Amino acid sequence: MFVLGSHEMGHYIVAKMHGMKTSLPYFIPFPHLIGTMGAVIKHRGPIPSRTTLFDVAVAGPIVGLVASVLVIIIGLSLPPIPVPQDSLFTIQLSLPILFTIIADFVGGYDPEMVIHPVVFAGWVGMLVTTLNLIPAGQLDGGHMMRAILGPRSAYVSAIMPLILLSISMYIFFILQQNGTMWLFWGILIALFASSGHPEPLEDSESISRSRMILGILTFIAGLMCATLTPIQI
Repeated sequence: MFVLGSHEMGHYIVAKMHGMKTSLPYFIPFPHLIGTMGAVIKHRGPIPSRTTLFDVAVAGPIVGLVASVLVIIIGLSLPPIPVPQDSLFTIQLSLPILFTIIADFVGGYDPEMVIHPVVFAGWVGMLVTTLNLIPAGQLDGGHMMRAILGPRSAYVSAIMPLILLSISMYIFFILQQNGTMWLFWGILIALFASSGHPEPLEDSESISRSRMILGILTFIAGLMCATLTPIQI
């Protein structure tokens, strides 16, 4: 809740700084391993400009990723859990590049042990960051791409389902592993991204070069949090 709530509070605080009418974040409960479908906030009224759209969109992934890194560092300082010898199955997490860098720097990660649940929370935060930064539709990455490219972002949003479905097929048939997650997101984006993106009131002025650089760096950070098969049983 801290990791996902931090992500949404990043959106909320920056939206308020820009004078937007925004609700506080609330969580969507769901009975699975994580316990929630995430947290959401609702914007009321139009988006003033592309700059505002970018600032609000990029704030969530940045704040959420910082929270994830902090949680992972704290979790790695806690003792891991031995693997029970009579376990019928185990859940193996694929570690993204950024996680590995943090683990190598901080220490405390043993692949032969079960990670502490606090570490798992940070890992989930990285996965959520990756998914949110897919540059399509109403995802944070879609908002950022719309702010950077303007109406031309529709072309990126249109090809993303094909890219995700191709990744899924590669995982299924070449790697012989489970690519269901990317299949699900490919279908989901194909269904919901086709409606387009709402236009900001001021849509003619491009965002600053510094914001473009920040956006590129944020997308790179999202790729560093990605793995082809996040969970294997």
